[in-house]
Amino acid sequence: DASFVYNTEPPTHGKVVVTTSCGELDIELWSKQCPKACRNFVQLCLEGYYDNCIFHRIIQDFMIQTGDPTGTGEGGESIYGKPFKNEVHTRLKFKRRGIVATANSGKNDNGS
Repeated sequence: DASFVYNTEPPTHGKVVVTTSCGELDIELWSKQCPKACRNFVQLCLEGYYDNCIFHRIIQDFMIQTGDPTGTGEGGESIYGKPFKNEVHTRLKFKRRGIVATANSGKNDNGS
């Protein structure tokens, strides 16, 4: 069945390479679909915001979480100085390994 092979995601526009203690992560950006999240991420990267951040949350066979400079999962701030809205796109789904997203504590509560 070809539907499993067909990629329905829109093309990405930009890439960030994040160096971790376990190697490099290539993060492709959907800047047209998620402009605020991508701008926030790239700017924080350029400022060194994520330097030496630990993976503070690890759920085996599911996900890892980083990006909080306090290392607790409770800190972090966006470049906008306040939380920003979720950017949802119908063709962006968590259907495969390696998808990256902002974490939040509720609807429209994105930080770092």
